[in-house]
Amino acid sequence: MRWGKRVLRYSAVLGVALAAAHAAESLKSSSVSGSLSLDTLRRSQEPAVQPKVDKGAVPQSASLSAPGKPGLDDVIGITSIAADAPEGGTDPCQPNLGLTPAPDGMVALRLQAPCNPGERVVIRHAGLSFTALSSPSGVVALSFPALRTDALVAVYLEDSQFLMGQTTVPDADDFTRVALIWEPPAELEMRVTDGEKVLVGGSGLFESGAEQVFALGSAEVAAPVLSRVYSVPGHDLGEARISAELRITPASCGRTIRLATLLSNRGTVLEKEQLVPVPLCGTSGDILVLKNLAPALKLVTPK
Repeated sequence: MRWGKRVLRYSAVLGVALAAAHAAESLKSSSVSGSLSLDTLRRSQEPAVQPKVDKGAVPQSASLSAPGKPGLDDVIGITSIAADAPEGGTDPCQPNLGLTPAPDGMVALRLQAPCNPGERVVIRHAGLSFTALSSPSGVVALSFPALRTDALVAVYLEDSQFLMGQTTVPDADDFTRVALIWEPPAELEMRVTDGEKVLVGGSGLFESGAEQVFALGSAEVAAPVLSRVYSVPGHDLGEARISAELRITPASCGRTIRLATLLSNRGTVLEKEQLVPVPLCGTSGDILVLKNLAPALKLVTPK
């Protein structure tokens, strides 16, 4: 009898132990399953890793030789000068573009791009285009004649970033301006003859309110774009005759040079593009004089 009771007691204890072990195993399995489900949920909520973009050089639309009008299809990054700073601090590589109206219808530009030192920068405004070289600290500071009072300016950086800004230049309507834009290997110089005065582009001091030719563009960069802008107070060109002297060199002889001319008058900009065949090689050192470059002023005069 006692032996039977002991057997029953041991069986009960063994049953409780087995039940406890089964419960523990079930809880463990449930915990693992729950953990896996939570991990799967977390993974599903994580943002997908974005592929890195291979940023190329300055897009073709920043070049004078690009067909058609400049567009944004080949621009990878666009940075507005009014962009908000990212949360948690500022990006040390964030470029900044500042535009300020200056006397005599000029635009003062200051670009700060700390991560773009010593690089090619392209500046465009109302068809006017020229290159600049950023300083070792990534700064470009310069002034250029505005062709419109509502001066919209675009700046291209080498890493395909594209900055755009706008400023109002009320004095721009007080001047008539003719611009000539070209790319090497062409070697040109604008020449303006007005009575006994002969004006050419140069890096001389700016003369307020004076008739003058501005030289724009740095030739110290790869694929430079150069410009000359003739500026005269008033709403006509007077008796000024505008021409360009194209130097024939071994690099340009026998080629066709693309030139763009702009005429800014009374708030309207008229653009003309032409192809100039350069004489064959063998005449290196000679100068080809190009006349009647400016679009007809009557075409932009309000009715």
